[in-house]
Amino acid sequence: MINLDGVRWGTAAEIAEQLGHGANPTAVRSWAARDGLSSVRIRDAAGRPQVLYPLPEAARIDAAKRYSKRGRRRTG
Repeated sequence: MINLDGVRWGTAAEIAEQLGHGANPTAVRSWAARDGLSSVRIRDAAGRPQVLYPLPEAARIDAAKRYSKRGRRRTG
């Protein structure tokens, strides 16, 4: 996780770990594709590309989906 302008950003796996309760990296990537979760592409220290997502925005999308009446109920 890194801080950019006071906002914590992380990879899909890091965001899922921070959210806990059944969130997974595939869901985080799906939120970016379907729900407009922001993302930024950077290169790490070794030069490998990474995609980072903002934790606060991911948490809002997760909460909206968790408490929605649509679809199958999530556990956890």
